[in-house]
Amino acid sequence: MLKSKIEKYMNNHKVDGKIALYKEEVSFYIEKGIVSQEEIVEVKEEKRFSDLYLELANKETDELIVDEVEASFLNDQIHYLETNLDQYIYVESSAFQMISTESFILEVDSVFKSYELLLGLQLQKKFEKDIRSFIEDALEGDNIRYSLMFNGQEGLWEVNLPLEKINGFNKEMTVSEAIKLAYLFLFDLNKSLDK
Repeated sequence: MLKSKIEKYMNNHKVDGKIALYKEEVSFYIEKGIVSQEEIVEVKEEKRFSDLYLELANKETDELIVDEVEASFLNDQIHYLETNLDQYIYVESSAFQMISTESFILEVDSVFKSYELLLGLQLQKKFEKDIRSFIEDALEGDNIRYSLMFNGQEGLWEVNLPLEKINGFNKEMTVSEAIKLAYLFLFDLNKSLDK
């Protein structure tokens, strides 16, 4: 499942015969025979997604505050959301097809002040047990609150989980690093379902 998504994406996104990947992705792609080492360029956070699209929006109204956020915003610290509780960051990239989504949202919960990751996960309903198991094993800490609900009309899982409980999170990380953290968490989820 994941292999076919990756192959489809890579066929359309190679530049000069090479594909830009995070180092955390490389071993899986080589192991599965999707690409060779010669076809890979390891990149930093801000270079991974060539078509990354960001918006800042109001949580109450979904009204856009900033459409097509400047690339420099990626270098701001994620605690921007804590000082702007009424806002969320909408993140989209064609590369997210590989992790079974089109986009995700990063925000700070207004009540609990926790950093959250919200998305629609395009996986079949039959994967519920495996998805729950992965989330519960991968998130760190006690009393983990998350929401996983299947939307039959849309055919996807509505997911809300604490970004701050993903290993490696800290409030001083950049927006770009937070996007990478969320992406790799979802990449690992898809890898776990590919076995």
